[in-house]
Amino acid sequence: MSKETFNEYIKPFLVLVCICLVVSFLLAFTNSKTAPVVAENQRVEAERTRQAVLPGSASFTELDVSGMEGVDSAFREDGGAGYVVTAGYKGYGGGIVTVTVGLDNDGRVVGISANVSSETKGIGSKAGQESYLSNYRDLVNAAAAEQVDTISNATYSSTAVRNGVSTILRNFESIKGAAAK
Repeated sequence: MSKETFNEYIKPFLVLVCICLVVSFLLAFTNSKTAPVVAENQRVEAERTRQAVLPGSASFTELDVSGMEGVDSAFREDGGAGYVVTAGYKGYGGGIVTVTVGLDNDGRVVGISANVSSETKGIGSKAGQESYLSNYRDLVNAAAAEQVDTISNATYSSTAVRNGVSTILRNFESIKGAAAK
């Protein structure tokens, strides 16, 4: 191999490999330092959301919802105020719309939040506005939730919200049973 071949082909390759290794190391190091902070921020935000959708709540105990199709998580409020359940459905463009519902002990919707941050701003994001979410308050069964109209031009997003609420209400008795264990 000539010096010219080395300088023209091998040297640039080795330089790129070294750059990639250094950048990969720096990214891994940064991730290892920030991952706990990100996880804690997500936990705090989830706790805030739970307290917002279940008025008068203080602390929660997570319930086992394995086997409950469509339910991502469920929590029982430690003071007996009710339950907070989360479900996620695909919205427009494949993003997940996460719906968090506060339920009293009879399964009546007392509060609702929808994370529509992955939806089109100004269109699909309407499904997360209070003016739409208030349609689900006081509902007690999945059939009633399925009767709530979708938003024109935001059909995928509002359908994701409706499916989330419907799934949560459909699984309420199972969630309540999981709390009794």
